[in-house]
Amino acid sequence: MADARLRLGLEHADAERLERVFRARTARGAGDRQLPKFARHDKHVTAVLAAGGFWAFSERRVGRDGVCICLPMIPPGG
Repeated sequence: MADARLRLGLEHADAERLERVFRARTARGAGDRQLPKFARHDKHVTAVLAAGGFWAFSERRVGRDGVCICLPMIPPGG
């Protein structure tokens, strides 16, 4: 959340408030519909991190300031 807060230029208290609102909406079935239901489930995240972490997409620079997310996937710790 800290990275998103900095990128959006939000004060810490505002970012925490928005995160609480987002989590409450997600718990009610709203929120970010692109994410699976467990994506913000703290126990799930803890279990995945304990098992080594999440896979990530590769990134490729596009132009001067752009980034393109692409394949191959990168394993945790890789």
